[in-house]
Order: sequence, then C-alpha cells, then structure tokens
Amino acid sequence: MTRKSAQLAGAMALMLMAFARPSYALFEDDDARKAILDLRQRISQLEQRVSQLESTSQGQLTLAQSLANKDKEIEKLRGELEVANNAIRKLQDDNRTLYTSLDQRLKALEPQPIELDGVTYRVPADQAKAYQTGLDNFKGGNFSEAAKQFSAFLDSYPKSDLVPQVRYFLGSCQFAQGDYKTALITQRDLAKDFPSSPRAPDALLSMASSQIELRSIPGAKKTLNELISKYPDSPAAASAKTRLTALK
Repeated sequence: MTRKSAQLAGAMALMLMAFARPSYALFEDDDARKAILDLRQRISQLEQRVSQLESTSQGQLTLAQSLANKDKEIEKLRGELEVANNAIRKLQDDNRTLYTSLDQRLKALEPQPIELDGVTYRVPADQAKAYQTGLDNFKGGNFSEAAKQFSAFLDSYPKSDLVPQVRYFLGSCQFAQGDYKTALITQRDLAKDFPSSPRAPDALLSMASSQIELRSIPGAKKTLNELISKYPDSPAAASAKTRLTALK
C-alpha cells in the first residue's frame, strides 16, 4: 500500500470511530449508516484516483527514462555519424590525391610532339624533358653537363625516336670540348646506324671536321665526298663542297 493509500485508510478509520455507536443504536439510525456508506464510497473513489495518479506518475517516469535513453542513443548515433563522415572525407581526400598523382603519371607517359629538322616526333613526356634539358645546356655553352645528360638519355632510352638527334648533339659536345676522336666515332656511328635520318648528313660533316682537327685530311676529303654523294640536295652537302674546295 502506498503512502497516500495508507493516509486515506487512516482517515477513514477515524471517521468510522467518530460515527461509532452501540450496535443497537447504529442499526436504528439510518442516516448515520447512510453517511458511513457514502463516506466509504468516497474513500474508495479517492483511493482509485490516487491509484490512477500513481499509475500515471509511474508511466510518466518510465516515459522520461525512455526518453533519456533515446537521447543517449541519439548522441551515440551522432558520434558514430561524425566518425563516418570524417572517414568519408578522408577517403575523398585520398581519392583526390590518388587521382592527381595518377593523372600526373599518365600525362608523363602521354606522347609529346617535338619538331626536329622539319619532322614531328611524338615521344613520352619524360623523354622530351630529358632531351630538352640537355639541349638547353648545349645552347647555353655548358657542353660538359649537356654531354652527361645526352649520354644518360641514350642509356635510359636506347629505342627512342630521338636517339639520332641526341647522338648528334652528344658528338657536337665532344667536339666542342676538344675530344675529336670520340666525336668522330659518335658521328660516324650515327651516320652508319641511321642513314635515313635528317641528321645523317650533318653527322658526316661534323665527322669531317673532327678529321681535319686530327690532321687526317685524306680522311676528311673522303668523308666530304661521301656526304655529297649520298645526300646531294642537303644543306650539309653544300657546306661539304665549300670545304673540299678549301682543302685542295
């Protein structure tokens, strides 16, 4: 029994005592008996109301506890959602970084157009960059560094379409540094390995220049005549004729 129920029961007992009389008088007094019955009914009704209130209060307490639990669950879910969102953002950032890196790598492999001696070549970007770096040093007069870069190019890309050009400039670097024997060999091999290259006539002309520096005049004349014979319409052939005239 709850505290309120006990209080009501006590009140009822007191009221019963107040109306109590000898049994023979109680049954003779109809009004008093009716009053007692009415009081009991009212007390019963009050007890029912108290019980309902207690039930309602308990329900409200249970609801409040349930709501509190739901709030905790919601906060937990919010935390998990935040963690998931952070993971998604990191994944997106990683994907962007990966895409950028992959895009850069693919671009490095895409053929780049290079026009040399009136011919357009398409070579991978890394080859084009290596070639251009060596050529820039050659044009700047840094023949030693250019020679190293051209040699490295030939080691790294022996099948490149730029090999004839690179060999020619490598021989030119060697000539510019006074290494005429090596320059002669480089240009000779170029003319022999790539006779159809636009650089072949120039290689023979450069080869004759090395022979002249080495005082091999007969060899130089032979090379110049070979140049005129094989490539009569080339600009190098016109220069060869002028040199032959000077050597006579």
